[in-house]
Amino acid sequence: MNYAILRTAKLKTMGNIGGSLAHSYRTIETPNADPNLTPKNHHTVATPEAVKQAIKDRLPEKRRADAVLCIEYLITASPEWEGWGKSQEAEFFKRSAQWLMDKHGEGNIAGMSIHRDISTPQLVAYVVPIDQKGKLNCKGFLGGRVKLNQMQTDFANTVADLGLTRGKEGSKAKHTSIKE
Repeated sequence: MNYAILRTAKLKTMGNIGGSLAHSYRTIETPNADPNLTPKNHHTVATPEAVKQAIKDRLPEKRRADAVLCIEYLITASPEWEGWGKSQEAEFFKRSAQWLMDKHGEGNIAGMSIHRDISTPQLVAYVVPIDQKGKLNCKGFLGGRVKLNQMQTDFANTVADLGLTRGKEGSKAKHTSIKE
């Protein structure tokens, strides 16, 4: 089985955002990335500072101290997927980006990066969770377990004809970090 993979992370401080951007833009050492392939990475925004500024520009002046400032999306597929390095890869990332824009609004996406310097290419997006009322509302974007479950199903349906399926619903599988 080849799976469509979608994960989210809540970034609550500018420090969290800066750390994630440093990793994404490879301004810090990234052990799992091949420096010879890093020039093949693509960023919709030229610098991590510009993404950080775009996030700051979207944030409302009044917000809770513990508010989620940004949602980091990681979108990829199984390493065994036969579409990697072919036209399906470009189509997968195009649809992934469009899915995010349709779901959250293009104005809420501060930046996206496609990493091709790691074993399995991935798209990373930074989304500011501003709702229709102009307030930070991460819960409105991600909701709880049920909404996240539905979001993964919806995304998998978007790329199903590329030979990807949704992972097992209710699975207890956890992402294993590079350190682990």
